[in-house]
Amino acid sequence: MINVYIPGDSAAVSVGADAIAEEIMQRAQLASLDLKIIRNGTRGALWLEPLVEIEVGADRIGYGPVQLADIPSLFDADFLHGGEHTLGIGVVDQLAW
Repeated sequence: MINVYIPGDSAAVSVGADAIAEEIMQRAQLASLDLKIIRNGTRGALWLEPLVEIEVGADRIGYGPVQLADIPSLFDADFLHGGEHTLGIGVVDQLAW
């Protein structure tokens, strides 16, 4: 199963996090991917919201700020497995916030 973390707090929701979560889930279902969306809190980096994090092994790879128009290219880049994309910010826990 692929775990995808998308903030559900008001800051992230105000910039489209709900729509992002829905679109990612719909595309995953169409591709028969085993995916779970976990609505978490923001990390406080509001300029990156909606920040989407993908659990890859023991790490979470971040992408942000994600807009609906970015989702096709994220899937093309295989972001659900940590693929490289212009919105990629790397391992989130290793960033110097």
